[in-house]
Formats: sequence, structure tokens, C-alpha cells
Amino acid sequence: MSDDKAAAAAATTPAASGELWHGASELVGRRFFVSWSGGKDAYLALLRAAAAGGRPAALVCMLHEDGGASRGHGLPLGLLEAQAASLGIPLVTRCTTWDDYEATLVSLLHGFRAEGIEAGVFGDIDLQAHRDWVENVCELTGLGCHLPLWLEPRRRLLDELLGGGGRATIVAVDQSKLGREFLGLVLDEAVIARLEAAGADACGEEGEYHTMVTAGPLFSTPVPLTWSGVEERDGHWVLKYDENA
Repeated sequence: MSDDKAAAAAATTPAASGELWHGASELVGRRFFVSWSGGKDAYLALLRAAAAGGRPAALVCMLHEDGGASRGHGLPLGLLEAQAASLGIPLVTRCTTWDDYEATLVSLLHGFRAEGIEAGVFGDIDLQAHRDWVENVCELTGLGCHLPLWLEPRRRLLDELLGGGGRATIVAVDQSKLGREFLGLVLDEAVIARLEAAGADACGEEGEYHTMVTAGPLFSTPVPLTWSGVEERDGHWVLKYDENA
């Protein structure tokens, strides 16, 4: 990531006004990886970590066994690669089953530690069980663990994203909680109000919806996102991406 992008990060996060998240000072000058879903929370975590003076070394994303799409949000590999290219940060992927997920990640992180990467950054907000898991994985591999969004008010995070020029499109919804009509919508005040009115967490922390970030101050150029319809997958409504995505 360039110095210009780092400056952009610093100008669009609480760090600009001296309000650093807990543990931010521990990242100054240190190389870190981001657990990368392609969505808004991972992007905000990256933004804050870079603004705190950390040095982003990799975006880590786990893929389905066939390597075609991400496990978390179901984003095609091509879109993840386009995000990484625009961010100027290497994308590191591994294909895995859910059963082998932890072992695969631990193996990858041991390699990172040997290469001089010192910390991991994660976009969790308040899921304690997941925090416990990522802290354990990082401890096993000798890496620091940072959660820049932890316990932040939902609206503060969303205001930071939108106020800083971030653009995030809803790419998947849990069909037991939200309807397919939310797919393809770009987050803004009106869409967030609709999500809350439908009973969803404003940030989708319980998995109600997932997003893909296509623009923001860390991106050198917007990432094109196109789709040709909607399909059902594993209890979710998801975008059906164009073949060239």
C-alpha cells in the first residue's frame, strides 16, 4: 500500500482526531495481515490498522475446495484479486473444507511468522466466540491479534465507512432473516434503515447480510461488480455473478 493510501486512511478514521482504538499503538511499524472477506468490516479493520501506522502485508482469504470463491461471502476469486490489485496488497488464499479450516490457517500463519509478519487484523465487532478463536489461532502462531472494530457502536462504524467514501454492495443475505430484494443494494442511510426495520443488525454481525466493498480511500480505482441474477445457496440468497467476474 502506498504512502498516499496510508495518508488517506489516516484522514478518514478516528485516528485523524486522535481517537485510536484499543491496542492501536502496538501496530505502529509492524507488518500485519488482514482476515479478508472482501466486505465492509474487513475493509474498515484494514483502514483503521493502516491509519494506526501498521504496514499491511497480505489479505488472507479462505476459499472453497475448488478454489473458485471465498468461503465466507461466496465472492469469486476474480473479484477478490481485483480488490487486492486496487488496494495494492497481496492476496493470499488457501482452499479448504470447514473441517480443515483451522489447521489450514494455522499452517499459513506459521509461514507468515517466518517471513516477518507480526500481527493479524480481524473485523469482528462483538462475537466473543469468534474473538476467542482468532486470538487462540494467533497465539498458536506467535502473532499479535488486533480487532480494531471491537465493541464500536454500529452506527459509528457505518458512518465512518460511508462518510469516508466507502462503497459497499449487499451480495448475500440469510434467507431466514432477510428477503432477496436487499441483494445488489449499495449501503446508504436509507438501506441501513430498511435493514434495521426488517430486524437485522445494522452491520449484519449475526450474518444477516454480507457485502463487497468496491471503492474507498484505500482503493486506487473502483472495482467493477456485475451480476446477472440471484440464486439460492446454503440457506442464503446470493448474487449470481457474470461469467467474467
